[in-house]
Amino acid sequence: MNFASLVGNAPGVGQDPTVDRLTADDDLFVRMDVILGLPVVNQTLWRFPGTVDIDAFASLAEKLRRGRLSRLVATHRGPGRAHWRYTPDAGHFSVQAEPVPVGGEEEWGRAQADAELDIENGPAWRLVAARTADDSSVLVSLVISHVIADGGTGAVAVIEAVHGLDYTPGTAPGLVSNVLDAGDLLWNAGKTAVQMARASRSGPPVSPARVTGRPAPETDVAGAEIAPNVTVLIPTVDFAAAAQSRGGTDNSLFAALMVGVLERCGRVSPGDVVPVSLPVSSRTPDDRRANATSGATAFVEASADRYEDLTAVRAACKEAYNRLAANSGKVAQRAVVLQVLSASLTRRLAANVTTPLCLASNVGLVPDEFATLGTGEHGELSVRAVTATDDPRRLRDRKGGISGWLAVGADTVMFSVSSLDPVRIPDVATMRRLVAAELAAWGLHGKHWGA
Repeated sequence: MNFASLVGNAPGVGQDPTVDRLTADDDLFVRMDVILGLPVVNQTLWRFPGTVDIDAFASLAEKLRRGRLSRLVATHRGPGRAHWRYTPDAGHFSVQAEPVPVGGEEEWGRAQADAELDIENGPAWRLVAARTADDSSVLVSLVISHVIADGGTGAVAVIEAVHGLDYTPGTAPGLVSNVLDAGDLLWNAGKTAVQMARASRSGPPVSPARVTGRPAPETDVAGAEIAPNVTVLIPTVDFAAAAQSRGGTDNSLFAALMVGVLERCGRVSPGDVVPVSLPVSSRTPDDRRANATSGATAFVEASADRYEDLTAVRAACKEAYNRLAANSGKVAQRAVVLQVLSASLTRRLAANVTTPLCLASNVGLVPDEFATLGTGEHGELSVRAVTATDDPRRLRDRKGGISGWLAVGADTVMFSVSSLDPVRIPDVATMRRLVAAELAAWGLHGKHWGA
């Protein structure tokens, strides 16, 4: 997702009402939530000066509750896609009466991410505002189920709300519409399955990924934190200089930083070739989809010379984007077939599915509307996604590594990293140590969000 591509779009405005059905990508996140018990929640945190009127966020929340986020999942009997049921009950807003202790801002943010969401009955997203105990800051948290919106959709919703743009909700389908949709779904799934079977006869493509580190499934992780996150705000000029002086870009430096954190935690070893997942927005003008993201994969070697020269990392990222169309087609095919499968079959097929070893989501330049929420003041941002499970063993068994986000502001670059490996990175303290050491290797320093 790239923030810059969202500015000025007002999808849905002036369109005729239509039935909005869940796409195959939306359905994947439903299955992760309802069937696998691994719901994914997107969260953005803002820290504003204490002079900001906290009650002003009520107006923003009301606009969000009547915009593109005002939807819940509605199913029907028989085969066919679920559809979006539009209702203000999809969202919840509150101003916390109790002030947040000074120094407890990050803990407050994490507590908001752990709040319960319900994609069928609501709320599927929550906007919460609070003041710090010393009145120096106003904190805002927006958490959204990934079923309802990916990062791009959430950003569009906020921008539309700030501008007061209307959104035309979809309508409920009738019996004929459901029957026609069921036939279309079954036909497309069958056709796609045949195409996948034919393609598989030529054998899978050779992957350059070569990773020696593996999670230790026997390790007791009962005491581990769930997806601990660290967000560091780095001066923009310093980040740009670190990249440019090594022949790189913001994006290639970001990928290198992520590989570095993986190497420092012992998950990968020097000389390994690490598959770095690079989400890319596929959003178009007037796009009504909840999830519109494709994934490129860059194969980055954990080579010591990357600290002096980012040319190889930059080339790996460029090659990944060039391969994007072919790889996205294969992923999309699997999602289409999965959408017709039963819950029990999904569980069996997902038994050995893993989460990404290294995900690096560069959201790009942050629009003023998103950074300010219409207050006129730029908030300090922290962006992350959280796997909302209360059992760290589920994360361990999916063999994930780390996931990260980069956002570029006028003054600071937000670098956010979360752990999906409760064995090697079980808590915030460990993540802080790893991130600080990796940034120092590039001559970079910053302050933690909330500090």
